[in-house]
Amino acid sequence: MIWSTNLRFNLDKSPYREAYGYLKNMDRKTHKSINKVVAIAVCEHFKRLEKSKNDPYFETWEREDFFINRIVETVKIAVEKAMPSFMAAYITAKLADIPSPITNATVSENSVLKEENCDTSADNIDFEFVGE
Repeated sequence: MIWSTNLRFNLDKSPYREAYGYLKNMDRKTHKSINKVVAIAVCEHFKRLEKSKNDPYFETWEREDFFINRIVETVKIAVEKAMPSFMAAYITAKLADIPSPITNATVSENSVLKEENCDTSADNIDFEFVGE
């Protein structure tokens, strides 16, 4: 069954003018049917109203998710920019057998910390320092 209706857009009013502009300028290769675009828009509008009615914080959650995604993307970009220089410093330190920027300890050929940096026995701890 096909139901036919007409849409009128009063171009003197902002939301109608904006909607008309979107429909008039939409990419016809991507969106072949104005009817389908209007049907999806109407469905999304009423679904959003229903979600807002059932969950008064719906828009707040949506904004928070958007904000968190922006933070994650920003951090991801920063890490991607910093990673090459960080890795170069790490590899150089590893090859030169000098203190590593990651562990701040001497790195040997087989990536084991040297024995003098790993001694955690209680024999080397001076417990008499308090009264001195």
